Order: sequence, then structure tokens, then C-alpha cells
Amino acid sequence: MQRDYTINRTIRQYIEENDKRPSAIADKAGIRRDTFSRIINCKRPIYAEELIPIVNAAGISLDAVVAAVSR
Repeated sequence: MQRDYTINRTIRQYIEENDKRPSAIADKAGIRRDTFSRIINCKRPIYAEELIPIVNAAGISLDAVVAAVSR
């Protein structure tokens, strides 16, 4: 089964376009920095319980993330 990393790529794109620091988002979301790095580099899936803390920490609308997956 192939994994879909659309959410991961959407979060990474937002971080890059808005000059956010991944380490700051990881810290604010309560996720280890190395784990967050693997998430945004599509080396690891993002788990459901991590999604809300990450989008809140990054300042991303959950609707925007869901819309990206729906395309």
C-alpha cells in the first residue's frame, strides 16, 4: 500500500511560503523536532492526534489542509 503524504506536503509548503521555523512549530505542537522533520520531509506519516496541534502551532487553517487533500 502506498502512503499519501498530501497533508505533510501541504504543511511543509505553508511553512516555506510563510518563513516559519519548523523547530518552533514542533516545540509549540509538543512534537519532537526530529519527528516533525520526518513528517514534513514525507519520511513518516502524520498521525491523526498530531494534526490539530501541528496546524494550530503553524497557524494553518484545518480547512485549508482538508481542501488540499480533497483536490
